[in-house]
Amino acid sequence: MKSTRIVFEKPGVAGLEEFDVKDPGNDEVQVKVCYTLISAGTEKAYLSASNNTSQKFPCVPGYSSAGIVTKVGKNVTDLKEGDRVFVAYGGHAAYNVKKKNMVVKIPDNVSFQQAAFTRLASFPLLAIRRARLEIGESVVIVGLGMLGLFGVQIAKLAGAMPIIGVGNREIRQQKAKAYGAELVLSPNDPDLAKKICEFTQERNGVKGANVIVETSGSEAGLIDCLKYTSKYARVMINGCQRVMTKPVDFYRYVHLKGVELIGAHDMTRLPYNSAPGNWTSRRDYITLLGFMSDGRINAEDMIGEICSPAQAAETYSRLLNDREFPLGVLFDWEHF
Repeated sequence: MKSTRIVFEKPGVAGLEEFDVKDPGNDEVQVKVCYTLISAGTEKAYLSASNNTSQKFPCVPGYSSAGIVTKVGKNVTDLKEGDRVFVAYGGHAAYNVKKKNMVVKIPDNVSFQQAAFTRLASFPLLAIRRARLEIGESVVIVGLGMLGLFGVQIAKLAGAMPIIGVGNREIRQQKAKAYGAELVLSPNDPDLAKKICEFTQERNGVKGANVIVETSGSEAGLIDCLKYTSKYARVMINGCQRVMTKPVDFYRYVHLKGVELIGAHDMTRLPYNSAPGNWTSRRDYITLLGFMSDGRINAEDMIGEICSPAQAAETYSRLLNDREFPLGVLFDWEHF
């Protein structure tokens, strides 16, 4: 069977191509895709052949989708044709064929559009788990894109006090407040570190942030956050700092205060057997879908735009060139 997918043909150029959809193997599932989510930071980096990307073209982007099971392999017993599912590591394509452990049922009251955010939401969940956040500790979320806004929601679920957001764009700042951030500041505020230290001292008695989740992926975001850590803070590197050019005073900001810098890249997860602070991807997908189902995680509000795959070239051109590119851009394969 022939189908269609989005491909990055060369740096800066996205288009559509046909491909052959294979039948699932014994431990695989074939899924007719309804929606896929653009991961703006990752896909912009790969399309522009940024530092610390594979820089191989052509390549198929996308890693978070939702759809309907159309076929299952003979060893698959927990899924059947017609099941509504989230698919991890599936590209922007009308069909996916994936290993069964990368496919998770969607609760009845969670839409395909919401479920398509699941893998991206699992990134800040990993960071907050790995930080071993204690109830009542302060959390600063740096960057208020999708990672950061999910991070605010998860920090609230985990019992953080206070939660502070650092990010630009008024609409994102307002969302952070709605999701539970008590204080939201611009990264360009000249008194950023002072304000965070004063606010945390007032709210939980500790000067500086106990946990910082850096989701912006910017050099400035990572360097600046070291200036407002508490003693023994954990700085979670959750965004991808693909280029670092400035020196860091590690003695002053890390060594003297006993600060931990902890990598929280999705690819550092355990492949199986969840452990405290380090759950598998699949366990976190199930958790997030459950939180979407009971209303504790809001993915619906994150949808900024829905595009046809036929608009791929235009959409990715906007991603590269428009600094106001919206949050939560989905491709609609259901009506393509």
